[in-house]
Amino acid sequence: MFRFPAFALTASLLCAAPAAAGPLDDAYGTFLRRNTEGALAVLGLAAVPSETASALVLDTGSNPNRGNDFQAAQLGGGFRISDDFPVYLEGYIGYNRYDPVLLLSDRGQTSQMPLKWTSVAATGGIGYEFDLTEHLVLRPQVHIMLGRTQTDVSVAAKVIGDRLGLDVNSLKSGGVTAGGVGGSLTLAYNQRWENDYELDVTLRHTQLHIEPIGGDKDLMGSAEAITTALWTRYRIPTGYELFDRPVRVVTEASLSHLPGDQGTILDEDWLAQIGVGGEIDLAETWVPWVTTTRLVFRYTQGEHLRGYSLGLACSF
Repeated sequence: MFRFPAFALTASLLCAAPAAAGPLDDAYGTFLRRNTEGALAVLGLAAVPSETASALVLDTGSNPNRGNDFQAAQLGGGFRISDDFPVYLEGYIGYNRYDPVLLLSDRGQTSQMPLKWTSVAATGGIGYEFDLTEHLVLRPQVHIMLGRTQTDVSVAAKVIGDRLGLDVNSLKSGGVTAGGVGGSLTLAYNQRWENDYELDVTLRHTQLHIEPIGGDKDLMGSAEAITTALWTRYRIPTGYELFDRPVRVVTEASLSHLPGDQGTILDEDWLAQIGVGGEIDLAETWVPWVTTTRLVFRYTQGEHLRGYSLGLACSF
């Protein structure tokens, strides 16, 4: 997973005199700063907006260096204000929990220690849509995000201190409040035919620079959350109705390239996803504001991991 040098921390601690807390503070401070970069990378996974916002569980496999499953959820969306005023607004709230493994070496013996990260992030964007054709738009946006990631490094400090007979009460638990700025560029195609078939194709590149803010500025480190994604959705009419409204089958496929730090933390350069579900037209029902509701089950595959997600979406 994220390759902050945990072994360098271990070597520094083992050279410390058992009665001295100062070297431990220095070593732990170094570890905390390096761990911050990993925590910010995990936060980037929650911060980058996704066209397939959903609840996701990834199986990281049997490799003990990868830790346990990665769990994530994201809620949000975007809209164009009007045809005559092509300003585009976007907002997402993301959550994830990840449990990588910290390896500690002590006199030739290696032990594993879970190091849980829990992250919550809110990301907003504003942009402008350029209508290239009737069905194709170019959408540049600027983004700002605010988030919090909490790491259980206090547990790691206690175990290390117990092994070395050192007092670690002065060491604080690991948590980072972070902010980020960045932008995205999207090329989006949409066409709906008279027989109610509909196709969406989106190519999007998003990049966020994330740093600690506020009281956490002493924690050195930053992260680059970068994602390039090609996403498609195809809607097929079924001829059936639910609540006297037409139902369509929805199929999805996407491929994401992760060149940033969130790709490093997952040990993945790419993720592929396919999905299938259903959509019902609610435009002329008693449900206020909602025009369509969509439920999609998705399967995600990477080079080293696989996962499943469930997405529930509404159009207004």
